[in-house]
Amino acid sequence: MKEKTVYYLMRLFSAVVQKLPFDTALNLGAGLGRLMYRLDKRHRLIALENLRQSFKTEKSEQALEDILRGVYQNIGRSGIEAIRLSSMASEEIRERTEIRGLSHYQEALRANKGVILLGAHFGSWEWIPLALGNEGVPMQVIVRPIDNPYLNEMVQQMRERFGNVVMNKRSETGEIIKLLRKGKAIGFLLDQDVGRGKAIFVDYFGRPAATNKALATIALRTGAPVIPMFIIRKEGGHQLVIEKPMALPRTGNLKQDMIEITTLFTKKIESYVRQYPDHWLWLHRRWKTRPEEPESPHA
Repeated sequence: MKEKTVYYLMRLFSAVVQKLPFDTALNLGAGLGRLMYRLDKRHRLIALENLRQSFKTEKSEQALEDILRGVYQNIGRSGIEAIRLSSMASEEIRERTEIRGLSHYQEALRANKGVILLGAHFGSWEWIPLALGNEGVPMQVIVRPIDNPYLNEMVQQMRERFGNVVMNKRSETGEIIKLLRKGKAIGFLLDQDVGRGKAIFVDYFGRPAATNKALATIALRTGAPVIPMFIIRKEGGHQLVIEKPMALPRTGNLKQDMIEITTLFTKKIESYVRQYPDHWLWLHRRWKTRPEEPESPHA
């Protein structure tokens, strides 16, 4: 009953948001973000500590606070945009999206080896699959299902517009490899702590971060090109930057290659977060899992 109540309230809120002018709706999202900043003490403190540890003496405490306010406003705006995307006309999505480097993605698809799209919880990340599907180049999107099944179905319908396909985050590596070998494009967000069992520890903002090793494994096994893809907020819409395929080391030493490739992926994400720190989800406990300390020889 509680799940249905939340769902119907969300449907009501969505109906209101759909009727507002786009800029007014975004201002509402920014206002909700500012309210979250004030009320969400637990995540605000996590994010602030993440920012302090990442920028150390590079930025003042006031600058970090300003970034964090921007993070919450981006979350609010992105949530409103996700609601709008469920019914936004194809022409409007195109008008509000400046795509740089689309040819890199199109050429990679034509090679029919599959395409790995590297991204992060950065900017309005839900916008990316719909903008690309709208251009006739949809993708498989790997996500964690929402716990509320009614809301999950609602969000999945939005995500699967224009030919995109949602995949469960728990999908097996073998299933992903099969899809790549069929020439499909699969989007990965590689910026969350995954726990010790699935992780390689690589440097992220000067600290070891537990990063999913599966993506490097998949890239090595399939030879599918890896294309970084990041969306940057601008006045009235977004700029979607699609880079050329990354050059990946292949020395034959599997363990070393996996570490180096995962490091390359993580450094690419860091480069965008450094440029646009208010675009990233600092609220996540990215450095929660720590490397095991070696035993003291005197223990």
